[in-house]
Amino acid sequence: MNQKQNSLLFEIEQEVAKLLLTKLEKLNITLEKASQISEFILAHLPENLNDEQIRQIIPSLDDEFVELSSIVYKHLTEYEQKYKEEKIKNIRELLQREDFKQTDNQVTDYLNGKLNL
Repeated sequence: MNQKQNSLLFEIEQEVAKLLLTKLEKLNITLEKASQISEFILAHLPENLNDEQIRQIIPSLDDEFVELSSIVYKHLTEYEQKYKEEKIKNIRELLQREDFKQTDNQVTDYLNGKLNL
């Protein structure tokens, strides 16, 4: 798998590793718990996933281990911001072209998508 395809996976793995090391240093979790979290991440985020598949899995990562909630929150807010910016750009372009039907569809899609995030 090339670097571009697994960049999100690599980023999440790095964040989890840093989180676990910090928690271990501060004695906030046991070595056993850190091991369980590591195994969970490796099992749920195999290397053959693309970024979109990973984005679909991210919201559920903290269901099993609340320790991962800060990572989940970070990625969800980043994705929501990117999604919002892309939709706003598309809507502006449609308004400039005076394509109001398509604009209405895009706004509806955005609002429906926001409800589902």
